[in-house]
Amino acid sequence: DLYYKVNVSATVQLANLAVKSGVKRFVFVSSVKAGGNPPPGTCANETDQRNTEDVYGKTKREAELKLLEIGKESGMYVSIVRPSLVYGPNVKGNLQLMLLGIKKGWFPPLPETGNRRSMIHVDDLVRAILLVAEDKRANGEIFIATDGTPYSSRDIYNAMCNVLGKSIPKWSVPKNLFDMASLINPRIKYELNKLLGDECY
Repeated sequence: DLYYKVNVSATVQLANLAVKSGVKRFVFVSSVKAGGNPPPGTCANETDQRNTEDVYGKTKREAELKLLEIGKESGMYVSIVRPSLVYGPNVKGNLQLMLLGIKKGWFPPLPETGNRRSMIHVDDLVRAILLVAEDKRANGEIFIATDGTPYSSRDIYNAMCNVLGKSIPKWSVPKNLFDMASLINPRIKYELNKLLGDECY
């Protein structure tokens, strides 16, 4: 209910108020989760739309569809930006947790699995939002924002070591240990897939 209230209802209310106030262009920062997860080994683009079981992704997608409809009915330009994983100063979420773990020495060196994850620096995301806001061709369109380079989880681990001024370990935890851990329960499997799986756009 909370996801729906925040991601859908509040967004629609804001868009309706924008129309009433004469706003000409409305840029909605959505999420790549709205497009569903790409199949393993592939990089999804804006034309790929899959159903998602993720409540966050579902509500973001519903908000997108409602906003596009409001745009058509009102004449207000509506554009949608779906950021990939955002990094930069004061990073939040799992990246913050990983950075803290490496800093304190309890996060293990990840194996190189060749997985691919898309990312974007917060400054580049802001540039993308401004570009979309200023270009009339963006009306009614959905854009995925990435920096164009997929990274493996080990690449991200190594970059964080460099940022923290720590030497990069020459060893890593064997992948089969992660595979065995994922068999313990579905929650661990889910978390490990978020850590070592693909999320490429």
